[in-house]
Amino acid sequence: MSSTITNKEFKKSYFSRRKKEKEKFNFWITSTYIALLSLISLLLLYYVWILNVNATKGYNIRELEIEKKTLLMEKELLDVQIAELESLSTILWDDDLQNMERVWDTDFLVIRDDVQYVYNY
Repeated sequence: MSSTITNKEFKKSYFSRRKKEKEKFNFWITSTYIALLSLISLLLLYYVWILNVNATKGYNIRELEIEKKTLLMEKELLDVQIAELESLSTILWDDDLQNMERVWDTDFLVIRDDVQYVYNY
């Protein structure tokens, strides 16, 4: 047998401390870079989602404003029609009014508090 024993399976690599520290540093830089990229991508997705929500709400608000304008215009037209129908000239020239007779002997009823009224024929 020989005086030197060699083991072919024994291959242990010996790294220096500087190399180990550099590998740790590179690992942290890489992990920080990946974390920042993932954070930026998540913020970008959140921004797009917020834009979509705001656009949808803005569209709904615009639809409601258009509906409000149309309803206000309809209300104004109805107010004009009411004013026209309640005007004195319309009432005086109404066909139902022309078929009525004039009352010459009028009796008025005055309602007072705490008095009971009975109508006698």
